[in-house]
Amino acid sequence: MEDPPGIQVWHAGSSSSEPGRLERCCENWLSQDERVRADRFRIATSRNQHIVGRGMARRLLGREKVDPCLIAFAIEKNGKPYVSQPVEARRAFNIAHTDGLVMCGIDSQSVDLLGVDVEKLGRRTDPRLAERYFSKPEIDHLESCVSETDRQNTFLKIWTLKEAFIKALGTGLQTPLADFAFEKIDSAQPEIRFLNPKLESEMIWSFLSIEPRPGYVGAVAIGAKSVRTSSEVTLRRFEELL
Repeated sequence: MEDPPGIQVWHAGSSSSEPGRLERCCENWLSQDERVRADRFRIATSRNQHIVGRGMARRLLGREKVDPCLIAFAIEKNGKPYVSQPVEARRAFNIAHTDGLVMCGIDSQSVDLLGVDVEKLGRRTDPRLAERYFSKPEIDHLESCVSETDRQNTFLKIWTLKEAFIKALGTGLQTPLADFAFEKIDSAQPEIRFLNPKLESEMIWSFLSIEPRPGYVGAVAIGAKSVRTSSEVTLRRFEELL
C-alpha cells in the first residue's frame, strides 16, 4: 500500500450486533491486552468499534511493511495513544467512532498533531449543550440557522471540529470548548480563533469538515510547526483492504 500525499482518512462500517468479516479481520491484528479489553464491553456496538478502531490503526500504520501484531502503543499523560515501536510504524494517527462507523486518520508526511472526529447525522442534540460548551460566536451562529434540522446538523459539525482539535492536542476536555471558536463554519475548511491567549502557539492549524459516508459528518484537525507542502485529505474505505 503506497502512501499518497497528505492525510489519509479511512472509514469502516462497524456492526451494531454480531461481529462480521471486518471485525474478525481486525481482531486478528490486536494484542492480547486489546482483546481482553474488548471482551469487557457488554454492548456489542462498543466492542465492535473498539476492535475495528485498533485493528484499522495497526493495519494502516504497518503499511504492509510491519506486521500489525508487532506494533506496540504507549499512552501520553492525557491518554492519547502513540506508537512506541517499531520506529517504522511511527506516524501521527487518531481514531474516532460513532454509531455504525469507525474512522482512522493517518499521516503520510510529518505533521506534528492530528485529530479526527465523526458523528452520525440525525442524532438528537440538546441546544443546552451548545449554551454550556460552545463559545458565544458559535452559539450566535447556531441561532441564525433557519430550520431545526439545519441547527442540529450545524451543532454536530461544530462539535466534531471541537473534538478533533482537542483530540489533536491530546488534552481532552481539560481544554474548555469555549476557549476557542470556529469561523467560516459553513465552509469545508473552517478556521479557528483562540479566545484564550494560552492556546496561542507556534503551531499552524488547518481544519476540514468531511462527509465520510452519507449520513455522517466528520472533522480533521491538522497541526504543524511549519507550512505543509500538501494539505490534501483523502477519504478511503477501509473495507477495500480486506
